[in-house]
Amino acid sequence: MNVPTLQKECRRCGTCCLKGGPALHPEDLSLLQDNYLLKENLITIRQGEPLLTLSGGNPQSAPAEFIKIRGRRAEWTCLFFDRQNTACMIYDHRPLECTLLQCWDTAELEKVAGKNLLKRYDIIELHDPVIPFIAEQNEQCPLHMLRVLLIKATQGRDSGAMTHLTELVNADLAIRSRAYEKLRFSLELELFYFGRPLFIILKQFGILAREEHGALTLHTSSA
Repeated sequence: MNVPTLQKECRRCGTCCLKGGPALHPEDLSLLQDNYLLKENLITIRQGEPLLTLSGGNPQSAPAEFIKIRGRRAEWTCLFFDRQNTACMIYDHRPLECTLLQCWDTAELEKVAGKNLLKRYDIIELHDPVIPFIAEQNEQCPLHMLRVLLIKATQGRDSGAMTHLTELVNADLAIRSRAYEKLRFSLELELFYFGRPLFIILKQFGILAREEHGALTLHTSSA
C-alpha cells in the first residue's frame, strides 16, 4: 500500500507568484543597492488603502504604508514571474519573503509577514525632488477614512461621501500632474512614488470616474 508523501519542496506551480509580489523588508535594501531591484519594479501601498479580501466582504485598510514588487499591467501577478516556465526571473536574488515562503509550511513567513516593512522614505534618496510632492499627497490626500467613505458611497448611505471621494481623487491627480511636469518620470516610477491613482483603486470597488470639464466626477457602476 502506497502512503502519500508530505510535500517537502517547491513544486514550481506558481500559485504564490500569481497572488502578487512580496512586500519588502530592510533585509531587501541590498537588492536595490546592487540594482537587482529598481524603483520601477516596485509599487507603494499607502496607509489606509482599501484592499480586497479573499472572502469578498468589506475591504480592509492597509494598517501602514509598505512597498512591494508590482504586478504586470492590471494584474497583481509578480512582475518577475516567468509564466511560461513557472519560474522566478530573479530567483538567486529574490526578496526575503520569497526565500522564507514554503507553501507547505508557512511558519517562517508568518514570523515576518506584515512586520517591519519598507516605506518610500527608506528607499528614496534624502534630497530627491519628489519628496515635497509625496509630503503634499500625504497631507492633502490621506486615506485613513477611505474605507468608511467607500462603504458609505457604494451603499448609498451618505451623498457627502461621494463628494469627499471626488475631492480626494482630483487632489491626488493634481499632485501627480504637477510632479510629472517638473520631474518627467515614467508610469512605473509614478506607482512607486505615489502608489496607484485613487480613481483606479476605487474602480475595483464599483466606483467609476468620468471626465467632465477638465476634472473627474465619480459614480457607482450601477448608476
